[in-house]
Amino acid sequence: MTYHDYYDGSRIFLFLSIRIGLPLDVVNFLIAQVAALGLARLFRKPLRSASPEFRHSVCLIIGLLMGYFCFGRQAIHLSVLPMLTYTLLKSVSPRSVGNVSLAVAMIYLSCLHVHRQIYHTDDFTLDITGPLMVITQRVTSLAYLLQDSLTVKAVTSKGRLTATDSQIKIEKIPSPLEYFAFTLAFQTLMCGPVVFYSDYMKFIEGARVDEFEQRKEVAEPSPRQAVFYKVGGSVAAAVLYLTLAKKYPLTVLEELTDPTSEVSRSWSALYLLWYAYLSTLVVRCKYYHAWLLSEAICNNCGMGFNGYDHDGTPKWDKMSNIDIFGFEFAQNFRTAVSSWNKNTNAWLRDVAYERGGAAWRTARVYALSAVWHGFYPGYYLTFFAGGLFTIASRKVRGVARPMFLDSPPKKLFYDSLTFITTRVAMTYATVPFVLLHLTPSLAFYGKFYYSLHFIALGAMLIPEKPRSMQQQPQMHHSKETSTPNDTTETLNGKLKVT
Repeated sequence: MTYHDYYDGSRIFLFLSIRIGLPLDVVNFLIAQVAALGLARLFRKPLRSASPEFRHSVCLIIGLLMGYFCFGRQAIHLSVLPMLTYTLLKSVSPRSVGNVSLAVAMIYLSCLHVHRQIYHTDDFTLDITGPLMVITQRVTSLAYLLQDSLTVKAVTSKGRLTATDSQIKIEKIPSPLEYFAFTLAFQTLMCGPVVFYSDYMKFIEGARVDEFEQRKEVAEPSPRQAVFYKVGGSVAAAVLYLTLAKKYPLTVLEELTDPTSEVSRSWSALYLLWYAYLSTLVVRCKYYHAWLLSEAICNNCGMGFNGYDHDGTPKWDKMSNIDIFGFEFAQNFRTAVSSWNKNTNAWLRDVAYERGGAAWRTARVYALSAVWHGFYPGYYLTFFAGGLFTIASRKVRGVARPMFLDSPPKKLFYDSLTFITTRVAMTYATVPFVLLHLTPSLAFYGKFYYSLHFIALGAMLIPEKPRSMQQQPQMHHSKETSTPNDTTETLNGKLKVT
């Protein structure tokens, strides 16, 4: 059985799929997202003054219709998971509702990941686990918010309930309409970004203007420019993908498993790394296309406003998955991973990093992120390498960086070297993530004799400097200092468009 026999979504646009040469599920995804972009505008014009109940209902109904259009009968899972977790909110003690909800949601999601891995062929491009991954983030973040709020946790500068966090205290369990509209809202159903409950309720109730600006006479800023730029960036990413996909197909790397292939016999390690960089860049373009379009949908309905820049320009980046330039031009591994799937990083920080002992924070984050993505071996190879490189790069940076801060030429050399090193390490680490399977991933690492793994393991033997010595040379470089948020280094965001 092929994936297209298995695909259960609408076949209304099968003729269009055949004509333009794109799989039917991709065509349905694009049609659904473009429709959502247009429908989002309703919330800023005709529905701007509608009651919260009506706005909830519109978000929920369109979300359900969109899910059925793209996934057919499989869309039942989009409702079952929120039903299970809402039952837990009502029945489980507030002291443990977050932990229990996370366990149940991850078990449910994992079952569907296993089903997909067993029964789907590698021809799939979109499946139900993509939206369920986003729904899992929403229901668990809300469960932990209730756990923190109802158990009266202290509000501290390092806690989860600060004034600058996306999530604030809530006093009661949401009504069924509020809960299901929040989990199934059409704006972010297909591929995120993660919307936290407090931000969603501000959008529904009309509190979308800069919350730091208290003057009544300030008009709501228009998202038109932000929407225009993000749609333009989404189209550019799609064009780049269509242009390069046939020139640098990732499937070529699978030939490494065949000792007689040209890739195995004649490609040098340097050229293989260059090809891997280009082919993974092509894959990233699909993420950029889908994520930027999803952000544009959020902004077009009024979600995502994040105050004003220093020059008074409105910022529409609160609900953002990706900082493309931050990722592509990062000078260290931490900056790169924190620029990728940013709201998922915030979710992982809340449900994994900040809960439990400090000794295993990074391990908890990478383990949860890996299971959240599924069970293909490539995911675990990537997250193992990512965790290893994260710790190693932090130690190397602490020793090496102060040596290059005494003159601009040295600093320029250091920045150039770290940029190249970061690109090499990121490419090396992420190839298994997109290859998925164990044999080609190990063959790829074997071509380099696992050299970056051994270098990272050696770097981990570097002794830690005392905290006072680490902070002294960085007094005038506060942006470079490490904070608890900085260490939420997660390599994630596996959108089900491959």
